[in-house]
Amino acid sequence: MDLKHSAVAAFWAERLGCPVSAFERPGFSVVSHPQPDRVFVMAAGAALVVAAPEALHAHLRAVPNAAALVTPEALRPLLPSGARLIGPARIAYLHGALSTPDGVMRVTSAGDRRLRALREGVTPEEWQHANLDAAEPPLFGWRVGDAIAAAAGFERLLGRVAHIGVVADARHRARGYGRAVVQAAAAHALALGLLPQYQTLAANAPALRIAESLGFEPFATTLAARLS
Repeated sequence: MDLKHSAVAAFWAERLGCPVSAFERPGFSVVSHPQPDRVFVMAAGAALVVAAPEALHAHLRAVPNAAALVTPEALRPLLPSGARLIGPARIAYLHGALSTPDGVMRVTSAGDRRLRALREGVTPEEWQHANLDAAEPPLFGWRVGDAIAAAAGFERLLGRVAHIGVVADARHRARGYGRAVVQAAAAHALALGLLPQYQTLAANAPALRIAESLGFEPFATTLAARLS
């Protein structure tokens, strides 16, 4: 594993409470999740790490094909009834350099009426996945007329990773606005000495294309579950 991936592995080892070696060598590791109602599966190359309540550890270790645990079909039967799964998702990191594109505006107040209007124009799930309520200011927006058509920002994790989220009004998608605001958020994170992280559902092809076009390098596939 090269130095840049080692830094990402160290970040996840700290978040999940496992040794860095769990990501540096092929194999299957089960650790206790910091939150007792959560399960998190991360497949990074040939390494698979599962963070889960201790009551599930024996069941997880007994799975014949551990690599399949990153799929809902394999994980769901091991969980209590009513568990809510999110994913699979892809996580990628930007190790290069970016500049802020022309045309992107800074949004310094979460109460900006145009940002509120954008929130009302998307589904609650889309807004939740964008994680903009947890983002530190400023946010970055693309303005169309007097409205914000797309917005992005990031939450700072463990003081060194910028977890980027983005949302776009359905009426203005496929025009490059989402890419522009993600680029601006990532450029700002890099200027602060942070490592930009981009996470999106594996089924979200347009979001994956944004990451690829900006040079984000894939690190892992994840599957998360919240137990009822």
